[in-house]
Amino acid sequence: MKLRYPAEAFTLGIILFSSGMKEAFAAGIMVVLSAVFAEFLKNLLDEDLPAWSLKLCVYIATASLCASTFLVGFAYLGTALTTEMWMITFVVGLLCARHTLNDGIEADYGEMLFEAAIAWGFWILLSIIREFMGSGTIFGNMVLHSSIQSKAFLGSTFAFLTAGLVLAFTNGILKKCCRGQNSLLVVVPAAILIRPFTIASLTGLTEYLGILWTILVPITLFLSVKQTLKFSQPGKAYRGLPTDMLAAGFIYMILSIY
Repeated sequence: MKLRYPAEAFTLGIILFSSGMKEAFAAGIMVVLSAVFAEFLKNLLDEDLPAWSLKLCVYIATASLCASTFLVGFAYLGTALTTEMWMITFVVGLLCARHTLNDGIEADYGEMLFEAAIAWGFWILLSIIREFMGSGTIFGNMVLHSSIQSKAFLGSTFAFLTAGLVLAFTNGILKKCCRGQNSLLVVVPAAILIRPFTIASLTGLTEYLGILWTILVPITLFLSVKQTLKFSQPGKAYRGLPTDMLAAGFIYMILSIY
């Protein structure tokens, strides 16, 4: 059975916004809103536009809505988005539109919202764990400070691991898998924004080459691992995106050491 919730969009959203309960709660609403809007717009224009025009309208409108709601929503919460982060939220909207146009939801809003709610719930739950283990707070409020807490839980490694676990837990409940989803559509924008290491003491052209290198290395390693994963036999809930995101998390963990 096909996934009704936009797994790729959820995955990128989780990677970007899962270090705290407040941002996870808000970002989840915006991803679901974008997915519903994309489906509504597709059904509204389906009979009036040719296929190429319909796709273009849905992609542009959904991505614009998603980026706008993220900007306004996080401004209301008092959390400023960087320009790079805001641009990636545009990609989240594109992934919502892609899911609607390619997977044939056919206005089944109830099932889509049900599956999205499960994913959103796990997103919030694991974000609470990350926030508490990273800073001792929940929803920005100090709960307990302990020696077992570490800022590493708020880093990129656990962002990818969280994304993989959220999808796996959701698929486990729904008895579905994420095969057929394109993990590169998630990893490439994430690698552009979140680089696992930096190259110091570079200026001019070499600085840009260094940035390009820090982007290409994790993507290349991910492609290599992805080829190996084709021969693995994980459980149904972990197939596809969940395993890919867990692998990306370990790649970031290793690269961040250097």
